[in-house]
Amino acid sequence: MDIFESFCRTCGNECLEPLNIFEESTKTMDKLVPIAELMSTCLPASLPPLDFADDYPKQICRICLRKLSLAYEFHHQWLGAYSEFNVALKFEQRRKRSIANKTQKSKTDETPQTPVERVEEASPEVADADWMGSLAEEAPTSAQEKEVKSTSGMDKQSCARRHRCTVCNERFLTEKAWRFHYKFAHKSQE
Repeated sequence: MDIFESFCRTCGNECLEPLNIFEESTKTMDKLVPIAELMSTCLPASLPPLDFADDYPKQICRICLRKLSLAYEFHHQWLGAYSEFNVALKFEQRRKRSIANKTQKSKTDETPQTPVERVEEASPEVADADWMGSLAEEAPTSAQEKEVKSTSGMDKQSCARRHRCTVCNERFLTEKAWRFHYKFAHKSQE
C-alpha cells in the first residue's frame, strides 16, 4: 500500500533513505546476505513469515538494518557455539563410557577379596538361590579358584559342591551364582 511507502517495517518510523527488504542485500559475517533472509532468521516463529504480497511496509531504515545485522551475527555465533558444545559433550560422554567399560572389565578380571567357602551338604536356603546359577556369564578363574578346585577334586558343575558367601552366609549351587551375588550384593565393600 502507498500509505507505508516511506516507513520502516521494523521500527515504524519514517525513513529518509529506506532500503527495500526484498531487493537489497547487506554485507554481514563477510558475505552478502539478502535483508529478507536476515529478517526471516531473526524473527520469532510466532510472527507470520515475510511475504512480498502483504500490505506491510517493504523497506527498512539503516539503523534497524544495523541492529538486524548484529542480531543475525549473534544468532549464528550462538548456533556455532552450541554445536561445538554438543560435539565436546558427546566426546566426553564417549570417553566416560570407555573408562567405565575398562573399569568394569578390570573388576571382572579381579578375584573378590572374600574367599569362597565350600559346604558339602545343601541346606533348604540353597533351593531359593539356585536360580541365580544361570544368570551370570562364566568369569575367568583366578589362581585361588584353581587351587580350591584342584584340592577338592570335584568338577565345577558337581551338584554336591555348594558355595557360601562369607559376608552374608547366603549359599549358592554354583560358583557362577556366587560371583553374580557378590558382584551386585556386596559391590560397595570392594
